[in-house]
Amino acid sequence: MAGPDADPDADSVPNTDANSGPDTDADSVPNTDANSGPGGGATDSWSASLVTTSADWDDAVDLRMAVFVDEQGVPEALELDEHDEAPLDSEVDHLLVRDGDGAAVAVARLRAVDADAHWTPAGDGESVDADRVAKVERVAVARERRGEGWGRRAMCALEERARARGLPAVVLHAQTRAAGFYRRSGYERDDDRGTFEEDGIEHVRMRRRL
Repeated sequence: MAGPDADPDADSVPNTDANSGPDTDADSVPNTDANSGPGGGATDSWSASLVTTSADWDDAVDLRMAVFVDEQGVPEALELDEHDEAPLDSEVDHLLVRDGDGAAVAVARLRAVDADAHWTPAGDGESVDADRVAKVERVAVARERRGEGWGRRAMCALEERARARGLPAVVLHAQTRAAGFYRRSGYERDDDRGTFEEDGIEHVRMRRRL
């Protein structure tokens, strides 16, 4: 099942689906300074890296639980799903963003999914020239750190990871109240899919070519 999404830089944030794909080095997510990254100015430095230790995974789960379960009321049994099994040894990427003090401020998940099942050609019939695309899910920003640009940082890191894995496009299920955030980040709504519910929350499918 999917996790909910809201505006990562306002209320919280993304998501769900299928099985993952080709991999590259586990560290192929940029670690960078806030001043050189998107939405800089929130702190002196920050990092975005894949979860590779039990401590990282504990921090990621704590943040997801705080946002999706405690804030948004998603049942705990639905928030952690089959794609969270063996998080340190699977093709599913779990991203953790930390501020300059090492505090976990944002989290997200990326999977490679079947392009035919997840990428509906736009009105002009354009499709992606690939068997799989990236699906971004479970994006969340710590409540007390929203409005500082962490959601945008997480999305940029996820897009870099998708490129490193050879995935040419990104799809996600956005809570309708978060659609504006993703639109500002370059995503367009898949109007053919319309609105739908996940875990009792209204969503829309959005997508972006990389």
